[in-house]
Amino acid sequence: MRFRIKMIFALLACFAVGYGYTNHFPVFTPQTLPWTKIDDFFGFHPWTVWIYMSDYILIFLPAVLVTDIHVMKRLLKGYLVNFAIHFPIFFFFPTTMLRPLLVENSFLTQVFRFLWTVDTAANCFPSQHVSLCFMVAMGFWNYRRSWSWVMIIWSMLISLSTLTTKQHYFWDILGGLLVAFIVYMTVYRKKEDPKIQLVAPAK
Repeated sequence: MRFRIKMIFALLACFAVGYGYTNHFPVFTPQTLPWTKIDDFFGFHPWTVWIYMSDYILIFLPAVLVTDIHVMKRLLKGYLVNFAIHFPIFFFFPTTMLRPLLVENSFLTQVFRFLWTVDTAANCFPSQHVSLCFMVAMGFWNYRRSWSWVMIIWSMLISLSTLTTKQHYFWDILGGLLVAFIVYMTVYRKKEDPKIQLVAPAK
């Protein structure tokens, strides 16, 4: 339990400094990225913000579900590698995007306004929403295969919601997937710790 608490606070501190500071106080001028036909195709669907914000549940699930300390440490390495890739990009090559104009005074409008206050239009590329979700899903692959499949599908829905909420460009999703792949190659593809018992694919 002490390790779980320390991990949560350490990750929150890293995220607040690395993402929060660059998001609200960019040193360099954020640039826009090319708009694609895929961005147009998905449009803007405000209700999908609930799927988008479920990311904040998914990325902290390891702190609740994982009971093996070795699996937890490997996941922690995954988080740190993810941060080490994202934060320098956010600092030196910040990106931004134009967000939809909200005219209705509805509850969803208030949700978006709160979200956009906490998370500004900066730090678009690559999408850390996408990379963290898939990173967690991959971290469960040899621990609980059935949970991993659920998280992969969940991550796909969250990735699509980044487009339908106009939080990210299509390029951001590709960048986030690339970061997740790098984390896999540097952390999860390594030889498994002999103390970690692998599960059968059917479980």
